[in-house]
Amino acid sequence: MTNSPTRVLMVMDSMGTGGTETHVLSLARTLQSRGIQLHYAGADGPFHSAFVDAGFHIHLVESSMEPLPVRNQQLNRAYRRVMEEHQISIVHVHQTPSGLLAAGAAVELGIPVVYTMHGTYYPPREAVALAQLSDAMISVSKPVQTFWNRQGIESCVISNGIDFEAFHPDPNVSMELRTTTLCDLPQNASVVTYVSRLAWQKASVCNMLLRATKTLTDMSSLHMVVVGTGAQSHYVDELAQALNKLKGYPYIHVVGEQTDVRPYYALSDLVVGTGRVALEAMACGKPVLAVGNHGYLGLVTPEAYPRAWEYYFGDHDSSEKPSPPLLAHALRQAFADRQRLERWGEQGKDWIKSSFDITQKGAELLALYERCMRKQ
Repeated sequence: MTNSPTRVLMVMDSMGTGGTETHVLSLARTLQSRGIQLHYAGADGPFHSAFVDAGFHIHLVESSMEPLPVRNQQLNRAYRRVMEEHQISIVHVHQTPSGLLAAGAAVELGIPVVYTMHGTYYPPREAVALAQLSDAMISVSKPVQTFWNRQGIESCVISNGIDFEAFHPDPNVSMELRTTTLCDLPQNASVVTYVSRLAWQKASVCNMLLRATKTLTDMSSLHMVVVGTGAQSHYVDELAQALNKLKGYPYIHVVGEQTDVRPYYALSDLVVGTGRVALEAMACGKPVLAVGNHGYLGLVTPEAYPRAWEYYFGDHDSSEKPSPPLLAHALRQAFADRQRLERWGEQGKDWIKSSFDITQKGAELLALYERCMRKQ
């Protein structure tokens, strides 16, 4: 496949700053090294420059204000035009509804379709409809594969991968944050960073985490950094302001959406997140407290690695529901032994390198592409 002029069209709803978009970006280097030409089709977003820098040919497909049937026809034509003009070899869709429209256009043109489902929170009817248009299904975790098994649909598991040239321990990248965005952060602060879209259950988890700090009165050096935006971000802002006022100084720092989260990982003593955030943070040598859309997993210690993978860090499955007391207990446990906490970070980095290398994931994806194209 190295010498093949294979053109892959990645289709997403937009170039947002979520885990799905970051995953697609991370594939760029390894796929291009194997001779793949990468195209993107979908709406614009804050990651536009990152996609251009990664080598994607960008084709903006924006939704109009027309009635839904007319809008869908327009989008179908737009996707068809991209596929025809650029002689797309295979279409790889990642989300609904963009995936449904693009897959429909690809089927009309006889182009194979691969669908990666990135979570268990998509509408089942839409997901199944998209699967029926696809030549191959990818599950990013075992719980996602279980979802497809229940639908009687076969899928293969190819997890997210990490580009270790992009995500690795680098304490120097956080220096600018301390002099600009987080200039009121004390040098001796114990920094806990929450990274996520502030929507759905993840926004609720953020609020629980912030409320948990009210009971940690003996942890006077504790500071919280919240990275992300979303439909519920204003509620997080209001809660942070109220808690800062109650404390008498700003110990919760809400920094909003960031296209480069690596400096925030580097700044942190502990990262709270799930899914791809957990993988990235651990690749940067940071210990993780895993809480996701589905529920609570806990501190990702070496003993918890098998469960972390089985549950995809609480994003796709979980052991229990989160609560402020549960999160407060986990924070106390984490900071009870700082040397142990740092050791968890080092051990986590080694596990991620052994299990989630983007080069291996890219090779698995290319093999799947080849199988799909041979069927045509």
